[in-house]
Amino acid sequence: MQRGRLRRAIDGLITLDLVIAGVALIAMLGHVVLDVILREVHVPFSGTLEIVSFWYMVALVFLAIPVAQAHGHHIRVELFTAAVPPRVQQGIDLLVLLGCIALLILFVWVSSEEALRQTSRLAVVEAGTGTIPVWPTRWLVPLSMATTALICLLQAFDLTRALVRNEAPVRPHRESLDV
Repeated sequence: MQRGRLRRAIDGLITLDLVIAGVALIAMLGHVVLDVILREVHVPFSGTLEIVSFWYMVALVFLAIPVAQAHGHHIRVELFTAAVPPRVQQGIDLLVLLGCIALLILFVWVSSEEALRQTSRLAVVEAGTGTIPVWPTRWLVPLSMATTALICLLQAFDLTRALVRNEAPVRPHRESLDV
């Protein structure tokens, strides 16, 4: 029962990531279009580059990472493992997931420290004649890395269970991007 709640919580985080990234994409589109239109009628509209770079792109790039992991859309290179037996492949996949979890925990730690530092300074960037706060977006990095670590942990648990029970592993369903 606990495992079902954990999976639902992680699915909720993935949905939140998708919603935030989708809003950022639509906002970026509107912002850039508005900037182009206003530039054509000679109305100054400063800060587009900074807002796109420090807000929208951060959300799009980092919030896509856990979504890609959950749906199995990260690149897999099976050049050396294609010829090995399935159980060995599962063992290698488990080791890779455990290594990813360790690195993701390190990323969460380092990015959280940086987010705390930026928040304490209320970090801003200069844009034209004003400033734009960027400290809130620094929190998207540890959120993304922590969500990805949880997803990898759940996938490692599923793979370990499959190895112990001598079952085929459950692969994430690839809903799109298949070529």
